[in-house]
Amino acid sequence: AESENRLLQSEKQASVGRVAAGVAHEINNPLTGILTFTRILQRSQSIGDKDRDHLQKIAESTVRVRNIVKGLLDFSRQTELDQEPTDVNRLIRTVISAMENQALIKGVTLEFNPREDLPMITLDRNQFQSVVINLIINALDATEQGGTIRASTGISVSASNTDKKGVEISITDTGCGIPPENLDKLFEPFFTTKEVGKGTGLGLAVSYGIVQRHGGTIRVQSELGRGSTFTIWIPVDEQSDSGSVS
Repeated sequence: AESENRLLQSEKQASVGRVAAGVAHEINNPLTGILTFTRILQRSQSIGDKDRDHLQKIAESTVRVRNIVKGLLDFSRQTELDQEPTDVNRLIRTVISAMENQALIKGVTLEFNPREDLPMITLDRNQFQSVVINLIINALDATEQGGTIRASTGISVSASNTDKKGVEISITDTGCGIPPENLDKLFEPFFTTKEVGKGTGLGLAVSYGIVQRHGGTIRVQSELGRGSTFTIWIPVDEQSDSGSVS
């Protein structure tokens, strides 16, 4: 059942990805023109403050649309993996170091509980780092002041093949949790529970695709009012580049 669900999710993402790529390319050029001419008008000395405020709103809205287009392209693009042997603990420490200030501003504790004897695994460091960053950002959004986000690493076997070992990375928060009816929709493109303007609904879909292309899986456990745990599993060897999102 898990394999069928993953296949269905992959097919759904591939279909949406093809449409998204076409739409994004068509939108990108006129969008750049709108933003360019808006910036030119903003620098004009012949307009008043009220018109300048209106132009600023146009520019901000255009930048938001451009970010959505970038998300569409990230989701649909078949980017070749640039893989190399990677120390996962070191990668996560780098991410946490970069996110500490953001957590401090919100009053959330960011912790790391590594398993020190992890084997090196072959990853595209930049793409995989973006997955971990996205999960921590989502956890920060869900966690109130005084809460905790804990990253941890370990070794486990595949849920579908007990002969296959892999490295596990978990991001656990003490946040608001996810309603049960939303759990199956989390990795679908454009699904988001954030307010309008706060998210595109593409972050987890892109993350799902990156993990899948590494031959891995990503799953979530959550309880309302008690928090969520996202767990990534990547095989130690025989990693696959066949599960593209687009």
